[in-house]
Amino acid sequence: MVIAKAYKIQDVRGKKRTGVVARSLADLRQKGASKLAVPKNCRVCLEDGTDVEDDDYFKLLPPQTVLVFVRPDETWEGPVTVLKHATEKIFRAHSQRDKIIERVQDLIHSPESHEMLCVLVELVNQLDSNIEAEERSEDKSWFDGLSPACNTKVDAMRSTAKARIRKYFSNAKESFEKASKKAQPLLMNALKNFEVELKKHQYFGDYFARSARKDLRLCCDRGWFDCKGPYNEKACSKHHKINPYAIGKKNIEKSRQIFPTMISAAENCPKGSQLNWVYFFELLFTHKNLKLVHVVCHVKGEHKGFECQAKSYYKKQERLLENS
Repeated sequence: MVIAKAYKIQDVRGKKRTGVVARSLADLRQKGASKLAVPKNCRVCLEDGTDVEDDDYFKLLPPQTVLVFVRPDETWEGPVTVLKHATEKIFRAHSQRDKIIERVQDLIHSPESHEMLCVLVELVNQLDSNIEAEERSEDKSWFDGLSPACNTKVDAMRSTAKARIRKYFSNAKESFEKASKKAQPLLMNALKNFEVELKKHQYFGDYFARSARKDLRLCCDRGWFDCKGPYNEKACSKHHKINPYAIGKKNIEKSRQIFPTMISAAENCPKGSQLNWVYFFELLFTHKNLKLVHVVCHVKGEHKGFECQAKSYYKKQERLLENS
């Protein structure tokens, strides 16, 4: 009775080594072809290159012998072949390394390299900071200079967002008060509506709150804001990221100007019409037109070529809100 023994088999490349139990060379060939996905007419060799050609020799092999399956178009010279394959891998690795080095050098010497490196440094610095901390006790330095009433980062950022919106509302009021007497009633009525709407939305404090609902906040749930780029570009080509939750007082600028257009629209309002305050409200306070940008991408001054839509300035006259 022929006793089955366990052997280790592999292909020439050594990518896969597996164990089989076989009673004969034919049995080994069949199982090896299946397990290694190689032709059944493969040569079977020992690791030193010795061919195993018949059952007489096969039966003398001890258990756990390593047998190599060699395809008809391959060669196996034992350690020499192993060394060749190892050398090829080293050369391939060096070739890939050279390509990687070349790409890195291209990046470093490209016109955009300084800006890209600055972005990477900023990101690394922020990753090292205590982004996940939320309570004052977890990141005391972040709360330096903030009101003692702010016990969490979200509280502080929500307060910052509200302050931004309130400031913008205050700027609108200040601008409108300088308008002509003819425009005053329309502008003050719009201002009243603005105030009602802002209170309803709690001055959009959720814009900066990473714990807010996804559709309300402008950042991800870890506090990262994507810079939207300069006013005349669709996106930030420099890939700026801003995370005020990492380092306090990070600069997030807004990019827009509406007041002069609104004042002009009020001064030239047709009879039987009034200002479409909803349109201007969305431009001034909502993220339909709110473009948060990194300080580097903030273009100060007039934004040429980006005007309000004149067809949306007015709507049919309704009863004006009374001043309180």
